[in-house]
Amino acid sequence: MPRFRFNPTFLLMSIASLEPCCSVCEADRRTSMADARTAICLAAGVEMDDIDPASGYNRSHRAYRRARASWIDLIRQHGANEFYSLADLVEARARWAAWRPEFAAGDDWVAEAFAVHRQFIAALGQPCPRDSCVVHYPVSVGTQPEPGGPA
Repeated sequence: MPRFRFNPTFLLMSIASLEPCCSVCEADRRTSMADARTAICLAAGVEMDDIDPASGYNRSHRAYRRARASWIDLIRQHGANEFYSLADLVEARARWAAWRPEFAAGDDWVAEAFAVHRQFIAALGQPCPRDSCVVHYPVSVGTQPEPGGPA
């Protein structure tokens, strides 16, 4: 007979999908979500001091490195667009700087992301295929990119 295995992620998803009927219900739902996130973090081995008590999010150095690596890898593969991915990258780094300034101090995600994207494209041996990439085709608002753009 198969044994039921509790999956806290499914609990979190079910709580998140509830429609609040009033402001008190919404506050209760958010508290339940934070409690569920905290439980998931603790089960994953995150120290209690590294868990945000209000939201239940993991604010550890490991989570910082994972978020940073994820954003840099996204830019490495796809380049950066000034209206979408670049703005989101800058916002993500700013949030980490607000939450844990000791991790983000002197750590320039944008510079590293641009450098690894240039390396990635150079290894492909062809121009960057994304014409909106500000790494290879820097554009000021209202101007047109140079044909071929810089490599």
